Amino acid sequence: MNRQIKKIINPLRKLHPVHYLGHNFVSRWVILAIDFILITASLLISFTLQGKSSLADLSFVDFYKSLIPVILFSLIGHYIFKPHRGVIRHTSLHDIKRVLYARTFAFACNLVFIFLISKQLGISSFALPFSVAAVNYVISLYLLIQFRLAIKYTFNLGKKSIQKPRIMIYGAGDAGQIVYDTLISTYDIVAFIDDNPSKKHKMYRGLHILHTEDSIVDFITKKGVSEIVVSVQNCTPAQRRAIVSRCADWDLNVKTIPPIEKWINGELTTSQIKNVKIEDLLGRDVIQLDKDNLRKAIQGRTVLVTGAAGSIGSEIARQIFYYQPKNILLLDQAETPLYHLELELSSHTSNDTIPVEYILGDVTDIALMEQLFASHDIDFVYHAAAYKHVPSMEKNPVQAIQVNVLGTKIIADLCSQYKVEKMVFVSTDKAVNPTNVMGASKRAAEMYVQSKNAVSKTNYITTRFGNVLGSNGSVIPLFKKQIEAGGPLTVTHPEITRYFMTIPEACQLVLEASTIGEGGEIFVFDMGESVKIKDLADKMIRLSGLIPGKDIQIQYTGLRPGEKLYEELLNEAESVMPTHHEKIMIGKVNTQSFRDVNFMLNNLQEIIDIAAGENALVSCLKQLVPEYKSQNSRFEKLDFNEK
Repeated sequence: MNRQIKKIINPLRKLHPVHYLGHNFVSRWVILAIDFILITASLLISFTLQGKSSLADLSFVDFYKSLIPVILFSLIGHYIFKPHRGVIRHTSLHDIKRVLYARTFAFACNLVFIFLISKQLGISSFALPFSVAAVNYVISLYLLIQFRLAIKYTFNLGKKSIQKPRIMIYGAGDAGQIVYDTLISTYDIVAFIDDNPSKKHKMYRGLHILHTEDSIVDFITKKGVSEIVVSVQNCTPAQRRAIVSRCADWDLNVKTIPPIEKWINGELTTSQIKNVKIEDLLGRDVIQLDKDNLRKAIQGRTVLVTGAAGSIGSEIARQIFYYQPKNILLLDQAETPLYHLELELSSHTSNDTIPVEYILGDVTDIALMEQLFASHDIDFVYHAAAYKHVPSMEKNPVQAIQVNVLGTKIIADLCSQYKVEKMVFVSTDKAVNPTNVMGASKRAAEMYVQSKNAVSKTNYITTRFGNVLGSNGSVIPLFKKQIEAGGPLTVTHPEITRYFMTIPEACQLVLEASTIGEGGEIFVFDMGESVKIKDLADKMIRLSGLIPGKDIQIQYTGLRPGEKLYEELLNEAESVMPTHHEKIMIGKVNTQSFRDVNFMLNNLQEIIDIAAGENALVSCLKQLVPEYKSQNSRFEKLDFNEK
């Protein structure tokens, strides 16, 4: 019995308008029919408004005659602009425009018929009075738009009651309007914010425009706002950073929209509105490069990138494609990252145009490296292969010296042997007054590369810069994972600071330095102001819409082995000279003879070969790099013994 009752009731449920709207798309022919019913009704209303006391006073013969051209021209307008083909429940500004175009076209055709065609053909009885035609245009346009909005509103009422996130939009301009239209069905938009005083306390889309000087925090608390979308487009990077930083200080989850040129088919979609990245707060103005010089240097040349699957190496590889080299060799010892790089580059480039070879290998493998150089006529080498993680290298000094020092020596020697035009060595600010094995190993490599320049026809160039945002081993990915896990964020010391730049920015400067370098230089990049890691953690928590110390804690763990509070780009004995590029300087660094440096590197190799132990190896490294003084490390005793 119950089954029989359900068989009767279930079909009846489907007839409910909310159910129908929620699960079916109305046929475009139904919408077309409703549109023309509304157009007919608007014509009746238009005649009535011409001073007629009632519809009974209207001659229906005249009405039907005048209705014929109205329907005909409306059909043509609908056929051209297709306003009936939109999904009514999702009516947008684009759909409203199509209705406007269709009705305006029909009205224009009606005017031509009224003033020209009807008189010439002698069928004036079929023509509407101009006043009726004008009123009909306005009323029909209103009815068609309101019909669509009513269906959309009814459909939204039929949905299950789900509380939408309450958000604000920063920027009450054209972009803000587009963001409003894009998000109105997904979010409860409560207000606009704008820093333009002329818009203060005005209404926009029925919402108040708040000024940045208003009590924004009180408003956010009162309205329960959880997110803010920054829609500002026409502003400098510095202004944009200030806006994002201000929004983050309000303890909101900050989102932003991409530049207009990146919108999909010229339209903004919800998926393009992303959470603000910390890079948006730390990044600086766009770097202006001499692209003609770069193209002239790289175009038609064979380029080798070591450490190509790493953060810096992979970005160098991406940027090199732009300058159309003859061939690109990408070398890395990490199998999976190298494979991922191959998948990425192959999807964006054509190997038929620019051949790319992906080489799995270690820079310390002399036989493999020699075979690589012997089988390719290499013009440029970008040497980014290195171990960079300070605590790991403090625990594994043999591996640090093998790869960072002796691996660099192998590549540098092969560059000279096979007459490579330029070798660019990617170094780090940790090579300045090093306090750990990693920094000292990079400084030793700098010394060898610089001294090698004096005895070789190859031009050896060194680039030195600080931390890059989002690189492997960077604090940024670590903080992101810790935020996703609910915290705490681990910071080694409340006063620790670091220099930061974005990966693309760093690699652009590496490429620029490679073209202006003549050999033997150590190029130092302008890293801007150093950043407190504590402040970085605080900003990242706030950008996630959380409150530091309340939603997520910051925990201090103490300095790690070999770590120091402040990084430096130059030591006290060094200075810089400017170049034509404002962000690139040449470091005036003390140099040593190739003979002395080569002798010390051979000693390092011998200590490794005879397995004399880590203390002997690090002691030798300290002799090579006298400014290397260990901090918070088991190797501090070696400095004590030297005294």
